[in-house]
Amino acid sequence: MVKVNFDTYKAIAVKIFGSSVQRYLEHFEPLKPHLSGAGIQILLKTWVCIIFLSTALAFVASLAIIIILLPILQLGLLFFFYVFLFVPVLVASIVFFFFYIYPMQKANAMKSEIENDLPFALAHMSAIASSGIPPEYMFDMLTNFEEYGSIATNARMIVRNIKTFGMSSTRSIISVAEKTPSPSFKQILMGIATTMEKGGNLVDYIKKMSDKALFDYSIKREKYLKTLSTYADIYTALLVAAPLMMLAVLGVMGIIGGEVMGLSINELIVLITWIVLPSINASFLAFIHMTYPGI
Repeated sequence: MVKVNFDTYKAIAVKIFGSSVQRYLEHFEPLKPHLSGAGIQILLKTWVCIIFLSTALAFVASLAIIIILLPILQLGLLFFFYVFLFVPVLVASIVFFFFYIYPMQKANAMKSEIENDLPFALAHMSAIASSGIPPEYMFDMLTNFEEYGSIATNARMIVRNIKTFGMSSTRSIISVAEKTPSPSFKQILMGIATTMEKGGNLVDYIKKMSDKALFDYSIKREKYLKTLSTYADIYTALLVAAPLMMLAVLGVMGIIGGEVMGLSINELIVLITWIVLPSINASFLAFIHMTYPGI
């Protein structure tokens, strides 16, 4: 049922925005490899149409909610005007930004997951390869370990290409390598395929890659922990100390009276407390989440 509804949503988006998107599609070309890397089986044009439709719906919905709620709250006319202009544009921009970066975020999340699991998966692959079994069975055994996440998924695709589509082992590995969002994993898969084609020592190759991946893993974690301490200092200064000082100053100004950019001090305090600070904190948390390497 959900699949049918989403297909309908896609069809509506393409019908409404298809011709307009086609003229500007080249500006969205950077999204194309991210859609493929994220495993999103949707054409670029269709995805851009979905972005436009979702943005338009978000703008209309937020505008309708504001028209209904703000008169009930009985806020000042100027504050109402600011919210009426600002909030729908903000909501629509957030929706557009979300759908635009979603393929990038998903591809980056898969890349991060693969590179976090890669040292351990390679150690496992090295142990399996050392037993002398063919490489396709090595990937087949890897599919049984769900803790390897996207690596197990890629291994499953390799096995599917061989057993279902009749590809050779090397062609199947190369095909999956071309689609993976992780450059490290792509390099290793291409190396495995090249080693198989040239009759090299696959066990030695995987062992060397495993040792290298474990070393890079430990170095990356050490660097991130140092960076995280810097983020903590920035957060304390900008999002804890500075807002407290600003609200203290506004509290004193509220006693004296006056306006800032046409807003009363109380309205400005409400705006900072309930909109600005939560938005900045949410953005900071999103940034930390995006840079988190999965320690």
